[in-house]
Amino acid sequence: MQQLSSRLASLSVVLFGIYLFIYPASIILVALDRVPVWGTWMGGALLILQGTLMGVWLSKNYGRAGVVAAILILFLAWFVEHIGATTGFPFGAYTYTDVLWPQILDVVPLAIPFAWLLIVGAAVGTAEHVLEHMGWRPEDELRVSGTKMLTAASLALLLDVTIEPFAVNINRYWVWNDSAESSYYGIPASNFVAWWVTSVILVFVLLNWRRVAVLAHRNRPSSIFWPWLPLTLYLTNLTMFVVVNLARGQGMASVIGLLMLVALLWPLWPRAVRLISNRLGAGVGEA
Repeated sequence: MQQLSSRLASLSVVLFGIYLFIYPASIILVALDRVPVWGTWMGGALLILQGTLMGVWLSKNYGRAGVVAAILILFLAWFVEHIGATTGFPFGAYTYTDVLWPQILDVVPLAIPFAWLLIVGAAVGTAEHVLEHMGWRPEDELRVSGTKMLTAASLALLLDVTIEPFAVNINRYWVWNDSAESSYYGIPASNFVAWWVTSVILVFVLLNWRRVAVLAHRNRPSSIFWPWLPLTLYLTNLTMFVVVNLARGQGMASVIGLLMLVALLWPLWPRAVRLISNRLGAGVGEA
């Protein structure tokens, strides 16, 4: 078991390293509209990479329960998207293009369930960051609280608010067949309602299986491997969409994302200032 845990940690390092290597170039190429024709597959690959990293991270920290949670989220996300793309319910009438491939049963791109796994896992970690600064403590992991669940689902929705204009109008991952009911970049309001409800369900699945792991003494809050990873992935993705939307003239989406960035980063400033001050103080002392 220890050997498996060590391998999962090593795999996390490799995947995260690849992500950090690709991330800056991705922002620049997409923002400047310089993605080569042969490189359109890279957007889907990046989503699969991040979703896989989140699944490995969950497995490393929560063992079998983490594996089950990741698989359930992937399956449920695919199932909801398949129903949505074939019936128009619950998101609205939309069709995936052939930009993202391969596609499961020629309907839903493989990258989409991995994107859900990424967003749900990152939103839960970000919600815990927010709630920690409101008095929540890691010991509360034993409770699947409604506050944590609704906060995480809302953060997932807010990230989608910045993603949708990019995915629809810039990369054209999918097209809306009827956008008359919405003025937000041609995206129907039903999409956001369904996104929030779906996020609530998937967040509940993740929190419930994490609770199973804690009750089974799989881990303790203090033993979490890379506790900063979910928040980091949320912030890096949010930053990407802020920059890309701004560069491509989608001002409202970029402003929403920028306000979210400020709100999430604001509590971190005092900690960063203290860290820098301590480092500088130590350097002066050694000199």
